[in-house]
Amino acid sequence: MDIKKTLQVQIQGTVEDDAARLQSCANDASIFEIKPEFVVTPKDMRDLRAIVNFVRYQKSSGNNLSLTPRAAGTGMSGESLSESIVLDMAHFNHIKEVGNNFAITEPNVYYRDFEAEVAKKGLLLPSYTASKKICTVGGMVANNSAGEKTLSYGPTARYVERLKVVLRDGNEYTLEALSHAKLEEKKKLQDLEGDLYRRMYTILEENYDLIQKSRPHVNKNAAGYALWDVWDRTTFDLTKLFTGSQGTLGIITEINFHLIKPKPYSELLVIFLKDLTPLGDVVNRVLPHKPESFEAYDDHTLALAQQFLPEITESFGDKITSKIVLLAEFTGDSEEEVLAKAAEAKKEVGVFE
Repeated sequence: MDIKKTLQVQIQGTVEDDAARLQSCANDASIFEIKPEFVVTPKDMRDLRAIVNFVRYQKSSGNNLSLTPRAAGTGMSGESLSESIVLDMAHFNHIKEVGNNFAITEPNVYYRDFEAEVAKKGLLLPSYTASKKICTVGGMVANNSAGEKTLSYGPTARYVERLKVVLRDGNEYTLEALSHAKLEEKKKLQDLEGDLYRRMYTILEENYDLIQKSRPHVNKNAAGYALWDVWDRTTFDLTKLFTGSQGTLGIITEINFHLIKPKPYSELLVIFLKDLTPLGDVVNRVLPHKPESFEAYDDHTLALAQQFLPEITESFGDKITSKIVLLAEFTGDSEEEVLAKAAEAKKEVGVFE
């Protein structure tokens, strides 16, 4: 069977296997390189359903095909790479609605465009990463991304209220937090969705104590499959499982984000350390003052910055030779508030500089 021709007649999008196109999807931001067999770009939901159904049929016939969704390809662990079919979600790039505290968007919207649009209403998705100029919101959900504001606001999973996903039967389903009564309604469905809820509930309830004890006690967890967040015996929420699963459980087609209103004032405290010995003490003294972000740059990073931004040498003066520089940002509702926060933190660490 000619897979390319057979699939192409079923969709309006493209099925590509030329060398240049395959190479364009053989890398991400990691060190890995895996060349796919095909790159398939669905034009719309009809195409996406047809592609999933095609692959499911081929697998049942003995052809070992798989689908790996890809957006911007900025992941750093090879999650969008595949030896089979890379599913390019390029056409799913529309922001559908921005409300007073939420936004509904398709996955291939670039964060930079999403940020600009929601900023018109004074809103922000605070879990953005350092790659926010080149990543997509779908990739952020797939990776459960976190960045400079995670210290205060947490990872992307905290802001995903609802997902639409295409599962293995080619149908689109809505995932959101369910009350116990709503969960019971879902479990009664006689289709893939009902089977999914029945099986997941059984696993999570029968192993509840073990799963809860297995929760990692860390500030940031990007390992995915956060079973301990799905069911708390009050609310059942499969978005917690899909967020961070790197596209392995289904294909995200729509995201409903809860958004915040960022604080209007900020003050930056810059801490220069000549050596690393007091670093732990400095961090422990700053954190109680609740900085919104707390970043560090070592001497190697500073040396690199000097090459491209020579003006920082003049700004830093003789402190440019510091072993490490810490940046603590304090935010609040008034200038007086943030100045006071920064001043109090500075008193705590001044002895170490």
